[in-house]
Amino acid sequence: MTWTPILSRQSDLGAQAWDAVQTIAEAVADKNYEVPAEQRRRSRTYEEALLYGYLAAALDDLGWANRATECLNQAIDEAAQSAGYLGLFGGLTGLGWTVEHISHLLQGISVPADDDSELGSGQNEGEEEEDLNGDIDSAIFKRLPNTSSSSPYDLISGLVGFGTYFLERLPRESAIQGIRAVFDQLENLAKSVDNGTAWHSGPELLPDWQREQSPNGYYNLGVAHGIPGIVHFLSEVWATGIVERERSYKLLDNAVGWLIAQQRPPGSLSQFSSWIVPGEESADSRMAWCYGDLGILSVLLQVADRTGRRDWRAFAEELLNHCLAWHVDRAGIADAPLCHGAAGVAHIFNRIYQTEGDRRCLEAALLWYQRTMNFRQAGSGVGGFSSLTRPAPSGLPVWEASPAFLDGATGVALAFLSAVTPIEPGWDRMLLVSGKYQSTNTFS
Repeated sequence: MTWTPILSRQSDLGAQAWDAVQTIAEAVADKNYEVPAEQRRRSRTYEEALLYGYLAAALDDLGWANRATECLNQAIDEAAQSAGYLGLFGGLTGLGWTVEHISHLLQGISVPADDDSELGSGQNEGEEEEDLNGDIDSAIFKRLPNTSSSSPYDLISGLVGFGTYFLERLPRESAIQGIRAVFDQLENLAKSVDNGTAWHSGPELLPDWQREQSPNGYYNLGVAHGIPGIVHFLSEVWATGIVERERSYKLLDNAVGWLIAQQRPPGSLSQFSSWIVPGEESADSRMAWCYGDLGILSVLLQVADRTGRRDWRAFAEELLNHCLAWHVDRAGIADAPLCHGAAGVAHIFNRIYQTEGDRRCLEAALLWYQRTMNFRQAGSGVGGFSSLTRPAPSGLPVWEASPAFLDGATGVALAFLSAVTPIEPGWDRMLLVSGKYQSTNTFS
């Protein structure tokens, strides 16, 4: 698709956004930030490569391209020496997804004929290309047969994340087999419930504070950890034709039907709760990517367009109207990152505007980009952006300097970069905010 920048670098906000991108990138590259005393995050060095790679594409800059390549090589070396957590965020499939994505992105970078840099020294003619992700494929195939109801099915750490990784690797044969295997496991874990099909998150999958509230588990409605992520994956599987279309469509149809049936009563602040506990009253959710109406909206718009379902489309349009009417001061946004912050809201509205052409979404995106910039404080965090961390609802909020993609400054920089350059942000496929495949794609 054609991607149009919505901020001019000559405008006040555009100039600030571009400065933020460059400042964050330099701070991340130089490790110019204070690491929290308690490191709660897994090593995610490879996430930096997303920012370096997109800067390279935007500027046609070999220096940033080489930095992205060096970052990924370092991450690959580190992964070879450590235990294999497989999650898409912070794990081996996240590294593999990034390697796959950035390697294709950097193919468009101009390399001088006499350049002897790492990026410019590709395979010799006739030499078979090395598959850097072959070992990751093998690790997933080894793990999948052991999947059970106590295994995570979500995007962040489980089956949907594995499927998203394999979708990025198509049309490799291992990716085709991987998608079929992930689909089989999701189909096996599906439960027939009122209004359709759903996937239960048992208490063993919940953090302690959620387990105290829901000792028998719940049905998760967030893109990050719940059923909307499954819905997105199923729609892309249906679009590729890798799994029999009738079989994949049946599961998708039942899942979307159940999800739509979970909308809350008219007049509620949010149309969807963060999760559903059978027999208990649902609660309002904030407007964010990870949980809430906006993430679900992003998924349903894509699914409706892939399948051509007018009823799903009509529901998504009503949900869009609801999100556009949501007053910013009641959105529950307290910091900047993609996951649950202002940059994530801005980027989703930008993506919907680019796809739909709805100028209301353009206005909303610009508003939320400004709100994101309002969180910047010179000399703090990473490039001026800090992340608000709450260990649990009862815990005291803590501001941290985080360079992370999902909940830190790297994601903020990528969101701003997508607003000021004409480079389509394919990195948001990792968030299921976009996808690669429509109904015309078929793989054997």
